[in-house]
Amino acid sequence: MKLATFRVATPVGHCDRFGVVQERDGEVWIIDANAAFAAAAMADGWMTASERADAFCPADLARYAAVHGTSLAALEEALSALPDKDPGDPRLTGPRGERLSYLLDEITLRAPVTRVPVLRDFAAFEDHLKVTFGKMGLKIPDVWYERPLCFKGNPTALYGHGDDVPWPAYAKKLDYELEIAAVIGKPARDVDWQQAADHILGYTLLNDFSARDIQAGEMQNSTGPYKGKDFAWGLGPWIVTPDELGDPADVAMQVRINGETWARSTPGPMKWTFPEIISYTSQSETLNIGDVFGSGTVNNGCGFEIDRWISPGDTVELEAEGIGVLRNRVGRPDDGPAVSWRRPER
Repeated sequence: MKLATFRVATPVGHCDRFGVVQERDGEVWIIDANAAFAAAAMADGWMTASERADAFCPADLARYAAVHGTSLAALEEALSALPDKDPGDPRLTGPRGERLSYLLDEITLRAPVTRVPVLRDFAAFEDHLKVTFGKMGLKIPDVWYERPLCFKGNPTALYGHGDDVPWPAYAKKLDYELEIAAVIGKPARDVDWQQAADHILGYTLLNDFSARDIQAGEMQNSTGPYKGKDFAWGLGPWIVTPDELGDPADVAMQVRINGETWARSTPGPMKWTFPEIISYTSQSETLNIGDVFGSGTVNNGCGFEIDRWISPGDTVELEAEGIGVLRNRVGRPDDGPAVSWRRPER
């Protein structure tokens, strides 16, 4: 199942909802989960169908997960309102006359999780590290082979499919990073790695945009990246549940810049799998609904590896088989306000 957060225009302003992505006859539809659940309840004779839907199938994905965890049963019940029917049939409405479905071009996709408590980015692919560390004259530290390692990013700088990503005014060399991310759908604490997968709502694509010229200096302090990363993270286009995607290591992926394929990758085995990094992170720490775990860049997944760089105005597309395409246009330095930082006089 594919789960999307989307924005629709209403007479009183924009409204964000979540729904299930379905393809029928070559068209992509978003089924509004809350509205469809209410329609199914109305068909079952519930006089309080809308109230029941608000309680058992909220219109917000994080609130849905707070009620159901990673269970999809309520969404399957919602989809029963559309058995073998045309999703575009105008007669298919909820108890309040609300639409049950939208064509993809009628809505705006948001980042699938709009409120991420913590964004963690790991480094799970050895071949990628060998190449990038080698180019910097470094070697992979021994500790990487002993435990999962990550840095934390800015969860308020998320950009969904189709969003323009700002070019940071302080940077000159910008890069993309192709990653798969797991999204937590059920809180976890001190969970064993054999049960950790039960806490994964699904997977999506993560673009770890990087200002390489800024990052290079920051890494010398051994505290991890800061301004070199935190200006933008691409996330989307939607979440694909584990039962549909299968093993992320087997997913064929590629990067396109302005329609030109720059890289292809099938990641292969992760040194630390998602269940392992979730288990390790949960030790004496609570993982919350909406937490994002990035895999780290897949092999051949960034411009640094091939010495090719994003230019202002470029369109960056990350694609993964079974997930879809995450597309973002990169802005120009002069698209935003001028920023000039100087060290204060002491």
